[in-house]
Amino acid sequence: MNNQTQYYFGYGSNLSKEQMAIRCPESKYFTSGKLLDYSWLINSRGYASIKPSEGEFVLGEIFALSQQDIDYLDIYESVEDGMYLKSNLSVETSKGIIDCLVYIACDNTLGTPQEEYIERINLGITSANLPDDYVQKAIRPFVPES
Repeated sequence: MNNQTQYYFGYGSNLSKEQMAIRCPESKYFTSGKLLDYSWLINSRGYASIKPSEGEFVLGEIFALSQQDIDYLDIYESVEDGMYLKSNLSVETSKGIIDCLVYIACDNTLGTPQEEYIERINLGITSANLPDDYVQKAIRPFVPES
């Protein structure tokens, strides 16, 4: 990995360490994190996003990425097509607060998940070992078990 390392906070299907290893071959898992004052959702396109929501939080996984990994993620997240915007947000971790790249959908109208996305979200939940109470409150209203 080159010297240009950026931390990335994944909260949707990119919770999956296996998926991240495929999408971003130089990525290294770093730690779990908690993004305060945001909530999790599925948008009208059928994919995960987050939105500002005072008092709520989003759990996710933090990965160290190279610039090449970020370029790949930009493609997967359809940044050039205007589907997701890149933000830099502070995420709480057991290692302190870390500034992370976060992709946020431009469309945060509530929707239902794409059929193929349900399994990928559930694999991410398992990979990240998210607490069941969080999954039931934040994710299950949108994504059924597969």
